[in-house]
Amino acid sequence: MNAGPLPLVLFAIPELASGGPDRVMAELLRDLPRRRFRLALVVSRRGGRYFDKLPSDVEVFVLPDSRYPVRAFARLIDDLRPALVFSTLRMNLTAELATWLQRHRPPLVVRQANAIAADFAVLKRRSLLKHRVAHWVVKRAFARASAVVAQSREMADEIASTLRTDQRLAVIGNPIDVAATQQLARQQAEAAPPRLAGQPALLAVGRLAPQKGFDLLIAAMPAILAAHPDAALTIVGTGEDHAALESLAASHDVGDRVHLVGHSDHVLATIAAADLFISSSRYEGFSNAMLEAMALGTPVAATPCPGATRELIIDGSSGILAEVTTSTAIAAAVLKALAADRHHLAAGAKRLLEAHYAPAIIVERYASLFEDALTTPKD
Repeated sequence: MNAGPLPLVLFAIPELASGGPDRVMAELLRDLPRRRFRLALVVSRRGGRYFDKLPSDVEVFVLPDSRYPVRAFARLIDDLRPALVFSTLRMNLTAELATWLQRHRPPLVVRQANAIAADFAVLKRRSLLKHRVAHWVVKRAFARASAVVAQSREMADEIASTLRTDQRLAVIGNPIDVAATQQLARQQAEAAPPRLAGQPALLAVGRLAPQKGFDLLIAAMPAILAAHPDAALTIVGTGEDHAALESLAASHDVGDRVHLVGHSDHVLATIAAADLFISSSRYEGFSNAMLEAMALGTPVAATPCPGATRELIIDGSSGILAEVTTSTAIAAAVLKALAADRHHLAAGAKRLLEAHYAPAIIVERYASLFEDALTTPKD
């Protein structure tokens, strides 16, 4: 047994607010075994839903609140001398540049949070120059890393082909504690009983942005209402597309059946109360809201978008998968899901989560990956 100090793993993320990557990083900081690692965290912004629940033994460092605080991160690495840096979101680039600036260059493990080809495609439509710069920068950051974490096999293949890299890719999904999620949903329901419109009550959760495909879902509502006239769709989330989505609902004459309710502090209770959870995304990394719906026994209808969805939703077993990502296909998937055996889909979803995404399984995969990165020289 090594009698020396345990290796220090420095986690890097912009913030621990309420996003999916935030939840994953916070749960790893909580659950990674202290007999194998010491843990520290660096963020650009203090506070947030998950930040406030950090274990007391995790030392926290706050960098200047700029988009890429490279020099401050480099000084922190020089002071702390971590054995390994683990980063996600835009901290991937910050960590790569910061470690490059130092003589002490710890191994770097980066976690890709979204479907990379779709991200690049969106950027290319906005600015060809920014797309080329981003492609070069991300490829450089990933080449520097000892390992890159993808959340699904499809994401790993996409990273390899998009960046033309043979870099080590580790496929590790997001953890979900089924029992704990169900308990929290019950607590939320007791504190604020959810009130969802419609019979059936349809629910979608996410940022109001083109990625989430809520425009496609709203366009599907006339066909859904033709079969279920009393149905209603509730969308939980905030974002820049709020007004546009309201206008779209009105233009399809479904304004009174689509409810954009904004942010919710009791989203698990709302998901549990819904008759169907719908993921209409054009692309995803690993949808935590969908994961939570599966854990809560709420049937899921989803688009077959790039990311982890096709590994989570096995059509007819753990949910219903649309044939393609269009409003017509979404409507068909919703109608199929509403006609399916709810208990059959819930049981299939629970089996899949417990077999592949239980916290103990995911935590051990990360722990083993970190130990491999610490002991395997970078080429």
